[in-house]
Amino acid sequence: MVLCGESLWRWQQLQDLIPTGQHGLIVGEPDIDSQLAKLPQASSIGVKSLKHQLGQETDFAIFDAELGLDADALGIVIGMIRAGGCCYLCLPPKAEFLAQPNPAMRPYLNAPLTLDDTLKGFQSYLWQRLQEDALWLFPDQPLPALNHWVNATPLPKAALPTHDQQQAIDAIHHLAFGHRKRPVVLTADRGRGKSYTLGLACLRLLAEGKQHITLTAARRSQLESAFQAMEADMQAGLYPHLSLVEKRPYPKGTTSLVFFGLNEQRLTVQFQAPDALLAAPSPLATDVLMIDEAAHLPLPMLQALLNKHPRVLLSTTQQGYEGSGRGFRLKLTAYLNQHFANWKAVTLNQPIRWNPQDPLETTLSQLLGFQEPSAVHPLALESPQADAIMPQPSFTAIEPLALLKHTQGQATLFSLFQLLSQAHYQTRPNDLMQLLEVPNQQLWVAKAGQQLIGVLRALTEGELPLSKAAQRQQGHLFPQLLAKNSHQPLWLGLKTLRIQRLAVDPLWQNQGIGNELLAQFKQAQQADPTLDALTTSFGASPGLVRFWGKAGFVPVHLGIQKDKASGLHSIAMIAPLSSTAQALTEQSPFARQFAWQLTDGFQHLEAELVYELLIIMRPPQTGSIAAPFPKGYLDGQPFEAVSWALREWTLANPSVLKHPDPSCPLGMGDFWCQKVLQNHAWSSFSMPRKTLENQFKYALNLLLED
Repeated sequence: MVLCGESLWRWQQLQDLIPTGQHGLIVGEPDIDSQLAKLPQASSIGVKSLKHQLGQETDFAIFDAELGLDADALGIVIGMIRAGGCCYLCLPPKAEFLAQPNPAMRPYLNAPLTLDDTLKGFQSYLWQRLQEDALWLFPDQPLPALNHWVNATPLPKAALPTHDQQQAIDAIHHLAFGHRKRPVVLTADRGRGKSYTLGLACLRLLAEGKQHITLTAARRSQLESAFQAMEADMQAGLYPHLSLVEKRPYPKGTTSLVFFGLNEQRLTVQFQAPDALLAAPSPLATDVLMIDEAAHLPLPMLQALLNKHPRVLLSTTQQGYEGSGRGFRLKLTAYLNQHFANWKAVTLNQPIRWNPQDPLETTLSQLLGFQEPSAVHPLALESPQADAIMPQPSFTAIEPLALLKHTQGQATLFSLFQLLSQAHYQTRPNDLMQLLEVPNQQLWVAKAGQQLIGVLRALTEGELPLSKAAQRQQGHLFPQLLAKNSHQPLWLGLKTLRIQRLAVDPLWQNQGIGNELLAQFKQAQQADPTLDALTTSFGASPGLVRFWGKAGFVPVHLGIQKDKASGLHSIAMIAPLSSTAQALTEQSPFARQFAWQLTDGFQHLEAELVYELLIIMRPPQTGSIAAPFPKGYLDGQPFEAVSWALREWTLANPSVLKHPDPSCPLGMGDFWCQKVLQNHAWSSFSMPRKTLENQFKYALNLLLED
């Protein structure tokens, strides 16, 4: 419900509209003297605190444009407001609303930009979209006619599962008692009782003979509903032959429920942190491992857990404020198809906290782009056909605000956001807000006919005053990262364009679309004499590093610690355009530092990634000529006598080891990297030293002959 008018009128309307006895939330932090702060039925909560309320319920929520309209926060309240509740949006009169900046944009602006610099497109977008779906109240106008709704079939409060939940429980039962290595992936939108279903499944498995079940998630609080479900069913007496005898909350990440079954058999359901599961030397002695909100964990971590444990359930939310489950699902599905051919997918569709086709969920889902791609754009699922004549792809820059001016533009906006959601599983509603607000961005798209098949988004950074080099400025990721790590403040003064996202529709990938989109963008930027460089930063994988390297980008930084979201090391790469940027890039100490860190911080970096980085960088040699191969090693000279020479030769010839002769022993390139470049102990390999050295020498003879 939208209340559009002066602040005093809006406050009076809220007092009349909110039923007696209800209590809700004001999203934001109003001034203590404002009328909104004096509303007795509501408590204020900041957006950051709201994120910790997932799983909680409220009667209503109030958003006020003067406090900021945060898209992520709107996404959160979808799952918090009880059935029959209302979300109130308080807006000033139209002209004032469309002209004023959105305070929620403050954290997303590069210094010295201010709220007055924003495009104010999100307000226009909200105004247009809410005209279609929301109820509007204006001063001096009668209340809109409302249908009289009577819930003839109230939502059940009993613990009995819905039809969808029962199907999911059956699938988990089959996982536990069927063949090994057949994972189950459970997906659902918010409010479908996904975590609650896990709790119901745990009790059924214990009742039918399983003894130990392990739950894990990025945060223990994400599994609170699962533990509540088990306790509720026990209190309801649904499992008379089980008795809950112990509940243990441990401060260091472990929670467990202990049951006694038939013949006083001890049964447990426990929480274990995912990193603890991976750190254990052997697989946990558990009948089933259930991973809730799997999209919050890095994909490499999930892959390791799948390979380590024989019976694994992964559940995740398909949409929500914290990121798109669609992008995650695409990446996970590709891995499961390759390694676990018999995995099973289950979806919960029926909501349990409100009725199907709930108007609040429908309105906000459409507003925030939560629909599946096929529901947004009829062309979103079209893929190129081998026997069809496809239109020649076109590559153009677009203005974000132009997308709001006509119906086709709005369709492009939704397709663009859906494409970003598919390509990156951390895409959130606030990304849609930023697309329509950030002034220092460029958007480029690739189209096949009228179908959007690729998108590139870049942000202008840099041109910071060197006099403030010691002060951290908001934003400007690349120049500040390089200035800090190279101790060279001149990076701050460069004008750079950081490519934040480059995405291609999954059905159109591997056809050169991304390469051409990047090439067209780069060519256009070269015409700007004020621009010093193009930059990018992402989670480093061999394929992505190879892609950017072929496009003319070179690495200048690699994070020692893995990124918590991607599970990968964050890499920064640059394509210099000016002589100043070229000189700074050539002076960067990263190439030498990386070679040294291979024996320390990067000692466990995967060999393929090591070779890709070395091929792009070709670290400068310490001598006047390229390092020769120490042939004495092949004639019996001890490894310890030539290890430095072998290392220097490898650094100068990384492509030789990355693509060894097909007749070389399997894994030769990996083992060589681990021993020669990363200095792993001989005892860490799966074969005796003598056997490994014989394989090295056999492979080297083949390589040197070539």
